[in-house]
Amino acid sequence: MLWLQGFLKSLKYASEGITYTLVTQRNMQIHFVLAFLVMIFCLILDVSRLEIILVFFAIVMVIAAELVNTAIESLVDLVTDEYHRLAKIAKDTAAAAVLLTALHAIIVGLLVFHDKLWPLQMRPMSSFTIEWYFLLLGPVILLYFIVRSLAMRSSVNRERG
Repeated sequence: MLWLQGFLKSLKYASEGITYTLVTQRNMQIHFVLAFLVMIFCLILDVSRLEIILVFFAIVMVIAAELVNTAIESLVDLVTDEYHRLAKIAKDTAAAAVLLTALHAIIVGLLVFHDKLWPLQMRPMSSFTIEWYFLLLGPVILLYFIVRSLAMRSSVNRERG
């Protein structure tokens, strides 16, 4: 039972990391909004299971890269507040990783959605199978973190004011 408590604690810490990044990083907010919209597109457009896997992989890669970027930037800022060439390299390469994964996600999105949007191909309601219910979890999880980050932001603002 002790392992379960440790596991739940690690989930709490990970959730706090996502929430912190969502509250403090404008780019993460943009990633979450776009990911939410893309997941809605996956629900209503005629997207195959393989295409959904590719889209989710791209989304997860972008969000993970943004989390790593935030961690690296925070660590560099903790170590020094002065300009240092190596600190700049660390921050710039972490940002480049986010850019690279975001470009990958854009390419995946264009390849997956291009022929679904022009001409518009809606999913027939009869084709909703069990995997589509799992697909609904994506937007629900994103909404959870958005609401959590809004609550965190408002509590931080109350503490300041």
